[in-house]
Amino acid sequence: MTSVILGLLGAGFLHVLYTSMQSHWPESYMSVRTALDSAPRSSALRYLLFRCFPTYAVGSLLAITGERLGGNALVALVCMGVPYALGNDGRALWRLRRGGAGRGPVLWFYYVFNLVLIAGLVVLSYFTYHWYAAFIPEPDELIFAVWTAVFAAVLATAFQQLLRSPALSVEQKLAAARRDIGEDTWEFVNQAALDANCEPVLIQAIVAAEALQRPRWMRSLERAKGRLVPSGSYGVAQITASHPLSDAQSVQALCQEHAGYYPARSSMGGVRQTLLEARIEKHNSNPAFVSSVMDFYRHLIPWAQHRSATISYDGRPHIEVIGEQRVGEQLEIHGSAVVTNSQLCVAYDVGEGWCTPVAVQGPGDRRRGWLTSVPLEATKVVFFECSSTDLDDRNSVTFDINYL
Repeated sequence: MTSVILGLLGAGFLHVLYTSMQSHWPESYMSVRTALDSAPRSSALRYLLFRCFPTYAVGSLLAITGERLGGNALVALVCMGVPYALGNDGRALWRLRRGGAGRGPVLWFYYVFNLVLIAGLVVLSYFTYHWYAAFIPEPDELIFAVWTAVFAAVLATAFQQLLRSPALSVEQKLAAARRDIGEDTWEFVNQAALDANCEPVLIQAIVAAEALQRPRWMRSLERAKGRLVPSGSYGVAQITASHPLSDAQSVQALCQEHAGYYPARSSMGGVRQTLLEARIEKHNSNPAFVSSVMDFYRHLIPWAQHRSATISYDGRPHIEVIGEQRVGEQLEIHGSAVVTNSQLCVAYDVGEGWCTPVAVQGPGDRRRGWLTSVPLEATKVVFFECSSTDLDDRNSVTFDINYL
């Protein structure tokens, strides 16, 4: 009976431990709030340590204590492992069987893997707990030590709530996603969206949100699982397919799903948020995912300081001036433009009349970024569509820079 009670107490402790961490990833989408939230998912090794160490440590402690109290170490371990496994991953498998919440074959694989992992940790604890017997106090001393540890844990939890890790900014989350995706793939996302005639910033925001939830090592495991159970969600865009997809293939499939789509904008030029959220939900309706994509989209979409009056195919002004900075004795100005049948030209005034216009971007049917420089002495700059450097007043941006 002693061994059974100890085992059940251990199972309850593990359940409370992982519940208090509020980590339901990767079976459901969770927002990444702090560095502590993101640590277990950052690599396969960290995730395994997160899943294995508490179970192994508690199992070894129970086996040693149970044996010293005249019980059976194996019984204590079984009474810990079985309720803990069935009450968590076993219950989740039952929900999948009944058609409850889940993500199909990927979660079957994940839950079964966890059950096997718990069984393996129980076996490992049984064969190795003797190694640590010298470091574990006798039962009378252990009771005092446990109560001391519980009191310390309560204090630690209180301090954790007061001194939580600083929340990660959207910029930090996006940087982590880009590191996982890789710059080559990130640029491929932009080009694939342009080729499919859809909003590149939206596609990048979706991919970044998916990468935070399904890091590279997990995507590799999903493709490995695909050799046994082909259907599932694959790649950095998490596209549902009947066979494994690479990151590039998943991005191309996502772009095809959104081909021809650009977010609707209000008469003031801002994106209509509710319509965009409804569009994102077609890819994944999880509220945490939708919120993450919206955060990334707002961060990635450039805010035009100056803009032309005419609107392009994507709902944005034909010419946008996004920002400027001093580089030596020049003022570097950057922006984006769509000039289909002509060139984008720039001219500036240094107080002695306008200089000869210079082309900064050639013709193209998709939005592209541009970069140019003007002397610091310039007081006014104009960007305009031109043919043979002739001014086209229908589409231009003029602004003063003598305040800089």
